[in-house]
Amino acid sequence: MTETTAEPTPADARLVAWWKFDEGVGDIAKDSSGNGHTLRLIGNPAWTRAETGGAIALNGADQYLQTDSVPLRTDDSLSIAAWLRLDSAVLGEEFALPPDWFALTAVSQPGPTPDSLTHSPFYLGVRAQDEETPGTVMWCLETAPVDGDPPGPPWPYVWENAFSKEVLGSSALDRWVFLVGVIDKENLTTHVHLPATGDHGSATLVDNWPFWQADAPLQIGRAYWRNQPVDQWHGSIGPVRLYQGVLTAEEAQQLYRYDLGSTAG
Repeated sequence: MTETTAEPTPADARLVAWWKFDEGVGDIAKDSSGNGHTLRLIGNPAWTRAETGGAIALNGADQYLQTDSVPLRTDDSLSIAAWLRLDSAVLGEEFALPPDWFALTAVSQPGPTPDSLTHSPFYLGVRAQDEETPGTVMWCLETAPVDGDPPGPPWPYVWENAFSKEVLGSSALDRWVFLVGVIDKENLTTHVHLPATGDHGSATLVDNWPFWQADAPLQIGRAYWRNQPVDQWHGSIGPVRLYQGVLTAEEAQQLYRYDLGSTAG
């Protein structure tokens, strides 16, 4: 049996929530961080298993999970670590986004308020490189500025994407991936890390980037755009951790090795 080590403690990131999905039944996923951010299963998604414990299988339509509270300060640095899988049972045997879709979102926190869910400060999942090449899809953390009146033409803020180097194809189906997304407010950068392969992507935010607080519950398995749910996840989602602060590439590797070690037999 593989000896497990203690749960890694990042230097500059505080654990906010951790859903292991080890209940296996019911419509509640408990927060193992001790911070009380319970997740509710909406639409009767199925309990299943990931490489590293429990998971939830979503149908890509009307199934998702939502917190009872607002876990993250999205106007500050944050990190998300999630086990994700794109399922051929939902997407089909040949990998492609649904027609006229440009993303599938695993984790988001919409805003600006619970009554006006215009969009999210971040979208973690997969995304087409651009609308002109919708077949070129990568793992991605998209970061979005707050809506508002521009300080003067032209409006200087565009949505920024940290893409993986790997372009996804049918070999990505039915494969568990540990994906870490990071927004580093101090250094005005965003990152995606895939520790299993060492893949990494980053983006730079412009000076005076308008960070903002999204005050609606966290969504797992979908996002919002102009008050409508979008980007529903076509597959399964395993353990998810939220951090306030920055996870480094080395710390992402430590979490990955810890998760694999804690379930090895």
